[in-house]
Amino acid sequence: MKALTYAVALLALAGFSLFGCNDTSQSPVVPTDQTAQQPASLGKSIITNFAFTHSPIGLTGEGTVILVPGGKWQIKNYGVTEEVNVVNPPPNSDPLVSGTMVHYLSATLDAVTGEGPVHGSFTLTPLADVGGGVWEGTYEGYRSKTTTPNVFTLPLKVVGQGKGGTIHGMQLKEESILTAYGTPPEYWTGVGKGSYKSH
Repeated sequence: MKALTYAVALLALAGFSLFGCNDTSQSPVVPTDQTAQQPASLGKSIITNFAFTHSPIGLTGEGTVILVPGGKWQIKNYGVTEEVNVVNPPPNSDPLVSGTMVHYLSATLDAVTGEGPVHGSFTLTPLADVGGGVWEGTYEGYRSKTTTPNVFTLPLKVVGQGKGGTIHGMQLKEESILTAYGTPPEYWTGVGKGSYKSH
């Protein structure tokens, strides 16, 4: 009799540990339940592509251009104002990335070949009403001579980010190819393509 009582007590204890002490049984959490508990997505990013041109329209009066020992032109934080125009045909024209850009150019150019690395930073004020926001970013590339004397090509990689206003936090990427004249450069024109990412 004692053995039977002991066996019933063990079965009861096992039942409590398996099903708990309440009357309602709990089903295990399945992967679909876990997915349902994740926070909702904030939406997909929208990528807008564009093509553009740019060229200098003035200087800020900042920076230096000097010939240093070793036959190198050293350009440091040379301030240039440029006009940037989106050239996509209507209705794809986009004043969000057209406007006036102030950038600070730095480079080390060989005095004989005119070649060398180039980099800088920029602020672009859009033509569009973006609530006072601007694009800020950096660029870099390498200037090489062409088959035409005193004419150079400079592919640039450009990255930027919206600061303030309605473009705050938006991401900008561009590839631009400059055709530059003279060493140090006297003038240049640029064409390129790019995209910006918004939510």
